[in-house]
Amino acid sequence: MSAPARLAGEARVSGGRGAWVLAKICGVMTPRDAAAVAAAGADYMGVILSPGYSRSVAPERALAVYEAAGVRRVGVFVDARGEEVAGTARELELDVVQLGGGETAETVREVGDAGGWEVWKTVHATAGVSPAGAAATYAAFADGVLVDSFDPRRPGGTGRPFPWRGVGREVRAAIGSAVFVAAGGMTPENAAAAVAALGPDVLDVSSGVESAPGAKDPDRTRAFVRAVRSAGAGARQQ
Repeated sequence: MSAPARLAGEARVSGGRGAWVLAKICGVMTPRDAAAVAAAGADYMGVILSPGYSRSVAPERALAVYEAAGVRRVGVFVDARGEEVAGTARELELDVVQLGGGETAETVREVGDAGGWEVWKTVHATAGVSPAGAAATYAAFADGVLVDSFDPRRPGGTGRPFPWRGVGREVRAAIGSAVFVAAGGMTPENAAAAVAALGPDVLDVSSGVESAPGAKDPDRTRAFVRAVRSAGAGARQQ
């Protein structure tokens, strides 16, 4: 298990409620925003490395973004070939490869076997459909499972939460010791409620800390990280 996976695993307490929840800021596009992410104290920073999305960053520009932050590097890929993902992950020295499309369990395994990075697989939650079944399938090969809202046009940053009720408990039971990441419509204002309802190891935000699409707001980014920290500390004391 990689260092990021160990750190997230150490956040858990009995029953799956986070005693120390980690914060991830995703969809970062510029070195300036990356520096703000680092100043806020985030644990992970995600850059969308597949082309064609509103927050995509070309791999040749991504290194400068990662280097400006100095936090754990997450690269988001959508339906890319396994060897392409591995090559980019190696070049950018990623800590986490996040697969956000319709990748098969075999692709997840292939990417994980190709290097020392952690692999998170995104599954989507929609009203009336629990993502636990898909999460269980991928957890056999992935270090973590990220549950997000569903939008066929984009891999994240939808700005909409999925129905939380019961999802955290079901997903935790399905994935065992894998890292549980919750995303989808997260904001500084609802972060505490999300931690309480879902019990994740990592809470992930993108559009919820932006002043404009793709532009991270330093104040909202700090507020999100503070909210996640406070919520995790409160869970620890319960």
